[in-house]
Amino acid sequence: MRKILVLAVDYDDDVSKAGVETPVLGYSHLVNAALKFGKVFPDDSDLNVLFHSLHLYEELRAREYEPEVALISGSSESHVEAGRRLRDQLARVLDSTGVADVVLVLDSVEDELVIPVVQGQVNIVAVERVVVEQLRGVEETYVLLGRYLRKAVEDPRYSRLFFGLPGLLFIVYALVSSSPYPEYAWAVTLGVLGAFMVVRGFHIPELIARKWYASSIYRVTTVLSLASIIAGAAFLVGALVAQEFSMCPRSLGIYLKTLVPFLALSVVVLYSGKLTSKLLRRSLRAWRDSLAIVFTILIAVYVNRVADIVVSYPGLDIIAVLYDLGVVSTFAVLSLSLVAVYVILSYVERHALGPSRRT
Repeated sequence: MRKILVLAVDYDDDVSKAGVETPVLGYSHLVNAALKFGKVFPDDSDLNVLFHSLHLYEELRAREYEPEVALISGSSESHVEAGRRLRDQLARVLDSTGVADVVLVLDSVEDELVIPVVQGQVNIVAVERVVVEQLRGVEETYVLLGRYLRKAVEDPRYSRLFFGLPGLLFIVYALVSSSPYPEYAWAVTLGVLGAFMVVRGFHIPELIARKWYASSIYRVTTVLSLASIIAGAAFLVGALVAQEFSMCPRSLGIYLKTLVPFLALSVVVLYSGKLTSKLLRRSLRAWRDSLAIVFTILIAVYVNRVADIVVSYPGLDIIAVLYDLGVVSTFAVLSLSLVAVYVILSYVERHALGPSRRT
């Protein structure tokens, strides 16, 4: 007999809306959970995941396996909270069953985010993706669109994207259009949209949340760093208004001189928090954060110097001026020097000190 676990996953914890508490372990318990959930949400795709898991359990049992079946759920609040809940519930299931192999049963791309969480604790031997068959008639299409629209309105995770973001963009466009500079309404609106895409694309809220709960030092440095960015953005807006949103070389130099110090301060504060944390742990890798702080300061000074030149020579060929003043060669020497320092210190850490003293 070969033990294996059939694991149904509800990443956004829809089953809790029907009063189902997870984790659910055992065939009979999962049958009861499926019936309970189906009575409340008979058209939800998670119901198909539950019944497919039961079907897979019976199929494996007929093939002389010794299967177990379970259901775990995450959270609709955030990916961080969902990952933590899924990890904890999976650990409880594994402690009860003692299996080493798992078959995942999923129904959406979002549910696939659980794969790294599961791989960290047990072997994944197969992934079953449940696809619900739909009729292609016009009436069924309208019904399906209506269900998705209702979910977009009622579910906070989707309503923020489908209604919150467009609403914010409309407000920004209206405010800029009613200002003395209505011709920049589209540019500012696209800038806000781009900032949102960068924040979501790089999972910045989740990263901040992890750092926030990791240490009190990170909490302080995160607040100070965000304050520096907000102050820099406010001063940049003031500079844009003062220059009447001009994009000439002189105005661009003024914008750089206004924003770069605040950005550099934000980065230095973040790395200072990491440096302090590593020094308290007596980590030998603290030199990396020190080098990052030095590099940030040098780059800020260098960019400020370039901005001074751009402001001083607005009517000349800026590239030629930068070459004549040795600014380009200075950047090359600075970059090569920092790379050389990094390589040397990495070699010392890896070879000279030995693996036993590296933390």
